[in-house]
Parts: sequence; structure tokens; C-alpha cells
Amino acid sequence: MTGILDKFHVEHGVNGARVHARSQLLTAYCTDEREVDGAIQLLKDDLDACAREMKRLIEVNNRGALFEGWTAGV
Repeated sequence: MTGILDKFHVEHGVNGARVHARSQLLTAYCTDEREVDGAIQLLKDDLDACAREMKRLIEVNNRGALFEGWTAGV
């Protein structure tokens, strides 16, 4: 199962969750410090979203449910 979060893919399966970069190019050329800060902040925001998604998927896997929202005892 894979989720796309702008510049990154979050993938999870029986071995856990991981993040893949969608491409090798993560930023455009920057010509001043504000552009650098903005580009890096966008990447940080995307990685934070990846971390939330990874934690959610790990929680779903640890629940023992086949489908999200189902309890393991049902």
C-alpha cells in the first residue's frame, strides 16, 4: 500500500512503513535565502506529513485488523 504526499511516497506492508522520494530533484534552483528557506520548509512539512502517515499505518498494522477501522476481535 502506498500513499503519495507531494514529493514523497509512504509505503507500508508486512515489513513496516518507509518513505521514498518521488524523484531525485526535490527543489528548484534557489537564488536567495528566502527561496532556500521556503523550499526546505515545504520538504519539512511533507516529511512531517509522511511521519504522521507512517505512524498511522503502523498503528493499523499493530491493531491486528485486516481493514482500517475493524477491530481484531470481530
